[in-house]
Amino acid sequence: MDPMSPSNRTLTAVACLLLSTYAGAQGGADARKIVLPNPQLIHCRSAQCSQLWKQESQNEAAIYPSQVLTDVVEGEIVGLTAVYDKSVSTKELADAINGGYRKWSLMGGPVWCWRVVADQVAIQLSQREDGTKLLIYRNS
Repeated sequence: MDPMSPSNRTLTAVACLLLSTYAGAQGGADARKIVLPNPQLIHCRSAQCSQLWKQESQNEAAIYPSQVLTDVVEGEIVGLTAVYDKSVSTKELADAINGGYRKWSLMGGPVWCWRVVADQVAIQLSQREDGTKLLIYRNS
């Protein structure tokens, strides 16, 4: 049987389509909703800062940070750190950030970085030794 025959190419294409559909369905079922801090809090003056989260989530299973720490200089937020539990993977957080900022990604690995020119903010994702994840937003 010729591996390049039209019937074999059709069968291969259908198999690839079915596998990709199955893989997409599996990924969608396991994907958790990660809620990120609002990067527009950077440069914000205390009285103007009301929207803590980047997006609203009505999903009860949404993953919020366990802590959000702010750095304030002369009444202006110049940085914030969101701490996520060790059950949240670095990949989940990177995927959530890439959802809106992929084009500003600088590198991956042990420390992931994004420099979001439009918002004048830099975002850094890293992991502590205890497995908790730090998502740090800084004025850029």
